[in-house]
Amino acid sequence: MKIVIATPILFDPSSPFNHLFKDMIGGFLDDGNQVVRLVAVKNSEETEFQYGFSETNIEYKRYKRKSCDHGNIISRYLRDSFTNIREAIGILRLKGGDVLFEDVSYSSFWAVKAAKMKGFKVVAMLQDVWPDNAVQSHLISEGSLLYRYFAFWQRSVYRNADRIICISDDMKQFISSKGVDAEKIDVIYNWGYSDQVVNISWEENLFVQKYKLDKNKFYAVYAGNIGKMQNVEIVVNAAKELKDHDEIHFLIIGDGARRAVIEKMSEGLPNVTMLPMQPSELATHIYSAAGVNIIPLVAGGIKTALPSKTGVALSCGSPVIVCVDKASCYSQMILEEAHGGFAPPDEPQTLASEIVRISRKTPDQSSHLCFLNHFARTDNIKKYLESLHKL
Repeated sequence: MKIVIATPILFDPSSPFNHLFKDMIGGFLDDGNQVVRLVAVKNSEETEFQYGFSETNIEYKRYKRKSCDHGNIISRYLRDSFTNIREAIGILRLKGGDVLFEDVSYSSFWAVKAAKMKGFKVVAMLQDVWPDNAVQSHLISEGSLLYRYFAFWQRSVYRNADRIICISDDMKQFISSKGVDAEKIDVIYNWGYSDQVVNISWEENLFVQKYKLDKNKFYAVYAGNIGKMQNVEIVVNAAKELKDHDEIHFLIIGDGARRAVIEKMSEGLPNVTMLPMQPSELATHIYSAAGVNIIPLVAGGIKTALPSKTGVALSCGSPVIVCVDKASCYSQMILEEAHGGFAPPDEPQTLASEIVRISRKTPDQSSHLCFLNHFARTDNIKKYLESLHKL
């Protein structure tokens, strides 16, 4: 089988999804397939997107595009929707091919249309649900002209896809509610960096050493993007509730559009330390140092996205608290399988109570078991291959 893997968004060497694509490509090659990697780059000399693969069964097709101005969201979305015609042209120019594996974004319409014109089967991978996640982030309003515009294009992508892979059961339910045939939707969680659980002692922890953390403190950690979707505000407000608990300290680690807002909210709180985004190689050390890892989203956000940090955090063994809608499959998994905590997205008092509860709880292996059940690398790569074999 000749698989064309296309990513319409500009390649970013720091993306947390790079290890996923590297593992997918490796799995496809090991299964005996040919792979064509079609990728958008700023510089035609870039090679990082090759992930070190040099087999004869893989070839690379670059197409240049400029980086986006994130200031004007409307003009960016509209411009990208049309500039990604270049990706479609690249597909039309390919000689041979069986499957388009498309990392779906708001600009995937043309690529999918081109693939169907070539007679390809299409597998659409959804890391989030457009344009509804833009609504959840308050970037656009539901029912607006822009929403209807992108919703029309996305319905076309879903209709023309032969298989759809999404990253949570909540996303599957949401897409199905829009009229997409549930039988062609596979749920495959984003995995961690390996099949193995992580056991990093305090003494060997590089993040602990870098910031000279106090072993006697219980660290409540948020690490990741600080944007509109993430609802990091609930973490700061929980810290305010616990400012008299000297044994609990909050670490907020990352950068993003709302970092300045979170910094302002945190001013004067002695139990909060803000740190910049850390190198990816420290991720497991950060999650291992945490007494609890906090994973918040805006209300309703779990329908359209699932935080990619989940699998890595669970692999490190520390408890997890999710701040999402209670009726979600995600919250039930964390509560029932990982024996973690839950707080509604608008209840910092509940989050504070959960942090205190977990700080007094005897650690167990529940996070590791949940990781092995849902987020192990080899098992999930096999599921990608099974999805391809259903075509």
